[in-house]
Amino acid sequence: MAIVTTAFGGETVVLSIGLSVAMVTIEREAAVNRTGDCLRLARGLDEGFNENGLATMADDLPDQRTVVALDDGDVVGFVSIEECNPNVSELGWFAVADDRQGEGIGTELLAEVYDDSRAAGVELLAVKTLADTVESENDARTRAFYEKEGFRHVETIDSFPGWDPGNPCAIYVKPL
Repeated sequence: MAIVTTAFGGETVVLSIGLSVAMVTIEREAAVNRTGDCLRLARGLDEGFNENGLATMADDLPDQRTVVALDDGDVVGFVSIEECNPNVSELGWFAVADDRQGEGIGTELLAEVYDDSRAAGVELLAVKTLADTVESENDARTRAFYEKEGFRHVETIDSFPGWDPGNPCAIYVKPL
């Protein structure tokens, strides 16, 4: 597996992931080139994004910095990052292929985000997800994952602007 980070420059770094060694390539244009792959992965999830979310994702991804996990050239996970201000960034979109969940791919993607964000002077990461007031096993796993990663729930907003009615937004933050 390789992690491809989209950012500025064209630098290549070798990163140890678990017991294997993966090549990490940093290239700004890869976000645009991988948008279709990311959308295909998101559409293929058993439980994932609704049509409104997928349409918004299609609009957002080309403009967001994106970290993509590749296995033999196939996208198996991705996370996008949006800068809110010089000190705060938000995880925009995040997905790992159903058959690859639990392998540490999401954790490795976030490790890249943490390192990149700290280097850029970001002090706080935020993420929004469906609140626990809606019963969903998938979203419960998502919240548990963020909490395991050190994110803390700070607020729930219902109705959140741009979200479908009946989908309360839980906001989580993580100090870097």
